[in-house]
Amino acid sequence: MSNEPRDDSTHKQAAPQQPAWDANEPALRDLADDQLLGALRQLGIDTDRQRFTELAAGASLQSDLEDQWIEQCTSTDEGQRVLAWMAVRELWERWQLPGWPKDRLARMLLYLIDADFSVQWADAHHAPTIAQVLDALHAYLVAAADPRAAMDELAAMGEIPAAAWPPKVLEAMAEWAEIGNAAMAARGGALLAQALGHGHALAFLAAALLSARLLDRAQAAAMEVPMEAPLDAGFAELCAYLCLAANDNLLADHWLQRHDKLAAVRKSEMTFAIEAVRDHLAAWRQGGSQPGEAVPDKVRGAARQAASWTTFYVMMAFAGTGTPGGVGPGGDGKKGLSDY
Repeated sequence: MSNEPRDDSTHKQAAPQQPAWDANEPALRDLADDQLLGALRQLGIDTDRQRFTELAAGASLQSDLEDQWIEQCTSTDEGQRVLAWMAVRELWERWQLPGWPKDRLARMLLYLIDADFSVQWADAHHAPTIAQVLDALHAYLVAAADPRAAMDELAAMGEIPAAAWPPKVLEAMAEWAEIGNAAMAARGGALLAQALGHGHALAFLAAALLSARLLDRAQAAAMEVPMEAPLDAGFAELCAYLCLAANDNLLADHWLQRHDKLAAVRKSEMTFAIEAVRDHLAAWRQGGSQPGEAVPDKVRGAARQAASWTTFYVMMAFAGTGTPGGVGPGGDGKKGLSDY
């Protein structure tokens, strides 16, 4: 065998292969920038970070840019055409562009509160943080003349009924709290209060924390709810029980009386724990309503039971109407937010 060095100049170098693309199981997040941009060039779409940023800044909606790239696409293969418009969404999130067109915001609201969509999106795309989405939603609602209607519109773009997004936010808050992200759960409560125009962030947080079985934190949140906060019946009742469990007769009595002014009280519908709480507070009032009087351990235990029971039904009512306490007033596949 010859020991002379091999002259590779006479051998043809194989052309670099673009990654395989499966439109049924897309995973754009796995492609490096040069791979994704190279795949787009093969489809007749030549872009880079600077040019894409400029295009995005001038787009009223993400779908406007998606339509533009589909028109530019030179392939007639449906899977490749899917790549063209999905790349708009991927590059937007990958490069964390500052613009939040309404369809992007609607999609990321869905990412925030719908577990199935969240998993599917994260498998295929880069995604913003919870804090980034909450920041964008807050700014959107501040600029809206009617925050509730604005939020309903975003939900509708994601095919979420207007009554469904508030309980979904509450459920997401409980999940964040359960994994130790109480700060984001608190911000979720603020979002609910801002969008709904009533209730209070801390009352929503207390319900979420109790749903996550974080009783001590739920009690602490309920104790901080301002006495003038415009709580609906279910959340007022919940705060009453949590405050009593935290050894505060005065706040418990305040919130329970607030509840009774808002909703009918039927003894036949009370649990033994709720009866025990009401009997205790009635006796406390008859005894002079001493604010520093200790709550017996047995009554505090009953209050904890009552709080857990009430949280379940408050959440059920919230899910049924999209309003706190259950009290309230009576295409194109490509552009669907759940499309991949």
